[in-house]
Amino acid sequence: MEFLPSLCGLVNEGDMNYQMVFQYAILAISAAAMVVGILVMVGVLVPRNFPHQYGILIGAVIFLYGAYRFVVAYFKRTE
Repeated sequence: MEFLPSLCGLVNEGDMNYQMVFQYAILAISAAAMVVGILVMVGVLVPRNFPHQYGILIGAVIFLYGAYRFVVAYFKRTE
């Protein structure tokens, strides 16, 4: 990863805070999980022969897990 900051010329080697990059990655992945949960609940990402109630249940679980991870990561970032 050392070549990336010097290659781009945007930041010095000591200026990049990898912990903040990791926190933003967690926030982005959590938001993506919430979007996937919504798409499963709507029925876009489930097979047609899959029962509708199971799709709603699995989508809600994925959405709630993504929301939980987002909230935990957000408040951990502000500490």
